[in-house]
Amino acid sequence: MKMTGKSGKVLTLLLAGAMASSMLAGCSGGGNSASSAAPASSAAPASSAAPASSAAGSEAPAASGEDITLRIAWWGNQLRNDTTNAMLDAYTEENPNVKFEAEFIDWSGYWDRLATQAASGNMPDIIQQDYSYIAQYHARNQLANLSEQVEKGNLNLDDVSESILATGMFDGQLYALCIGMNAVCTIYDVDVLEQAGVTMPEHPTYSEIMEIAATVYEKTGVRGETPGGYGSMCMMARDQGQMIFDVENNCLGIGEDIVLKYFNQIKTTIDSPWSTTVDMIQEATTAGLEAQPLCLQTSCYNFPGGSNQLDAMQNATDHKLALAMYPKTDDATAESMYLRPSQFFSIVETSQYKDEAARVLDYYTNSEKAQDCLQAERGVPVSSKMADYIAPKLGENQQVIFDYIAKVTEVAVPFDPPLPNGASEANKLLDDLTDLVRYGELTPEEATARYIPEANDILSKANAA
Repeated sequence: MKMTGKSGKVLTLLLAGAMASSMLAGCSGGGNSASSAAPASSAAPASSAAPASSAAGSEAPAASGEDITLRIAWWGNQLRNDTTNAMLDAYTEENPNVKFEAEFIDWSGYWDRLATQAASGNMPDIIQQDYSYIAQYHARNQLANLSEQVEKGNLNLDDVSESILATGMFDGQLYALCIGMNAVCTIYDVDVLEQAGVTMPEHPTYSEIMEIAATVYEKTGVRGETPGGYGSMCMMARDQGQMIFDVENNCLGIGEDIVLKYFNQIKTTIDSPWSTTVDMIQEATTAGLEAQPLCLQTSCYNFPGGSNQLDAMQNATDHKLALAMYPKTDDATAESMYLRPSQFFSIVETSQYKDEAARVLDYYTNSEKAQDCLQAERGVPVSSKMADYIAPKLGENQQVIFDYIAKVTEVAVPFDPPLPNGASEANKLLDDLTDLVRYGELTPEEATARYIPEANDILSKANAA
């Protein structure tokens, strides 16, 4: 559909994709990334880091030109490490008094480390956040109020839509800034499907996905993965027009029917000869994005958290990959696809350098140089101006993401509100019960009987006055 004026600008924001990896060479310092297995410094040694913790409200005069070091933490893959470090180096080039101590690790270790740092009062100044955790950190007063930084002029959000900002707001105040937009998806191996003589529908059902996997396995020996965890149950609930969490009442918003359907799907899939094995699934849980079965060519499809992850996965395999929408249940009664925040950045409340940290977020959001470095790896830039700027620089491979987001935009319905405090623990319970079903230690009925009361108990205690 052709759109003009303001509508066209919004569509441009939604459709901007990832730039070609070669663009990283145009950013100074882009090659200074270290391994994601341990904290690394993009521009300064760890010994030069300023203390990360101080009394709230104690603001150091960074704007005066004082030499400071900001600690910044994120999870991700090597492409994200390279692009983010390139952006930080570009900021230091323009602001020589500001250095960064970068701390990056994969998803599986990020939250444990951040929790340990929070308990010891040693959190980084800027932390990458996820939708399922921001409520928890906000409830503990660990996130700084970014609305105050907007009022002080350190963070310009004039070109970011209110709907995007709302994803990181509590009580009308901004605590987590969305740093990219994407959509849930299925990433599949075009070469293997062609070899097996099957095609992937634009929006497959679970039955269609399973039939594809069975045929591929019979013809090629390549298996199919199992969608599981919060993301899978979330989409099953949305297929029925429901949400997992009742945010207003701090309890589950779904009943036994959806929970049992989820665990039955886990059981049916793991018992199928074409399914990735339990050992493969467990290995993939702690492996980096580039070491997923799809990239290792032992699976014909994957269900990542967002479409922006196609870049890293495509770079890790010589097979052609493509995108389809996330599978829907065969009895779906509602549209479930949505556009979502990929990640957030927050400034911690104990940071000595909130003002300068906010200027870094402003640079990330509004600088053309930053966009050249970042390559939209975290998803669509949230600034409409920066989305317009980066769109013409899309590489040929990234057109896959561009086209996919265009299709999702046509059918997308609103995303769920921020998850309640305790949601991350409830999701951990879901993961644990999912593993027990896969190992055959619980039946779907037994897992359902445990999940509902235990998850409600977690949410009730986490939100008790």
